[in-house]
Amino acid sequence: MMKRLGVTVLSAAIMLAAMTACGTGDGGAKTEENGTATKDEKTVLTLSIMQSTPYYEALEKKFEAKYPDIDLQIQAYKQAGEEDKAGDWEEYRKSMNTALLSGKGSDVLELIDGLPANEYVEKGLLLNMEDLMNQDDTLKPDYMYMNVLNAMKQKGGNYAIPSGFSVRAFIGDGKRLKDAGINEQTWTWQDFADIGKRLTQSEEGLYAMADYTPDMLMQEMTIDSYSSYVDKAAKKAKFNTPEFVALLKQVKNMYDEGVMTAEPGQLDKQLFYSAVLREPADVINVTHTMFDHPRLLQKPHSAEQSGMMRIIPSSTFAIREKSPVKEEAWKLLSFLLSEEGQSIPERSGFSLLRSVNERKLDEIKEQIQAGTLQLYDGKTVKAEDAEFERFHQLLDQADQYAVLDGKVIAIVGEESLAYFSGQKSAEEAAGLIQNRATTFLNE
Repeated sequence: MMKRLGVTVLSAAIMLAAMTACGTGDGGAKTEENGTATKDEKTVLTLSIMQSTPYYEALEKKFEAKYPDIDLQIQAYKQAGEEDKAGDWEEYRKSMNTALLSGKGSDVLELIDGLPANEYVEKGLLLNMEDLMNQDDTLKPDYMYMNVLNAMKQKGGNYAIPSGFSVRAFIGDGKRLKDAGINEQTWTWQDFADIGKRLTQSEEGLYAMADYTPDMLMQEMTIDSYSSYVDKAAKKAKFNTPEFVALLKQVKNMYDEGVMTAEPGQLDKQLFYSAVLREPADVINVTHTMFDHPRLLQKPHSAEQSGMMRIIPSSTFAIREKSPVKEEAWKLLSFLLSEEGQSIPERSGFSLLRSVNERKLDEIKEQIQAGTLQLYDGKTVKAEDAEFERFHQLLDQADQYAVLDGKVIAIVGEESLAYFSGQKSAEEAAGLIQNRATTFLNE
């Protein structure tokens, strides 16, 4: 009997049925007394994802080649390249949520945005992989970015593992900031405003940041300090505070004084830039697109927060606590973290393994030395080894991560804009953010 296609497109109507079955509707599969599904004498392992991509197809082939006794069956709601339709993501979330809360579902699942992962952990629906990771001789903590995995811990355990990650970096013009006196360890947004005001007043047309609206800045500040404003476990918001009101006023003041501008600016006429570095090549491509002498910095932050780069996981996976094939499920995630799994060309983001990132960054260094590396605009790049060393240092220390509610971030943007446009006072805007966020968190 031919093996069924690993990636199957499921409609919203049958998604729940597919996830609650041990197999995937293949007549050749059967269920053993212990609940384990088998097919052709292979153990069936199911993985549910939102959308198929070439990465998943490559992962399936390589994993099954290494473990021929396991039949990895990937259940995808949408096929690769399939056009998004209104309601698709919500239907998928509802189906996944219903299956998990009913004690069923796939063995391994992709934790997409919008799924209440914290609630799943609280209810004991996801497996804590901490012990499995510590006991796995193939995984060497010294070779991995444990700071990333530790930042993603919940209740002291590893319930989710990403295939890779991106980072939100804060980049400065190294030439102009050389004598600015920035103390990265302690500088706050008020320090940022003071430095920006001093330097922009000395040069016409210069801004601390350009093409960045005040509501966007408020949203980014909220994301960076999300746990200060939202207590997800208690379902409480903390926006109607003097500190948040002061932050609103501080942001508005920077725009009123011309330190910041929402208008596009010349590339060589701004001091700072906030950007997502999605892969090793971006360490040069993104930073040097903005500045000839880029300087990676810790972001301004409060005394209670870290200014380190924020971690943005790529596809994140969890194992269902009641899966009858936990051993096989861990083999999949262990493979995903291995040198072979992390080296799959279709995998996106930075690797969890230092060796994979260093190999790619070394290739970039060689291109720079040979004069063959070009930016998006065709310009060649000159970069010192110190830039790579600085990035490695910041990557080793990256610790900012929070499970965000996109709706809360949207509320901050919408209501703060009403203040920045003069329609409401800062206190009124903070109160509306508080009320709307509280209502959402308790829905």
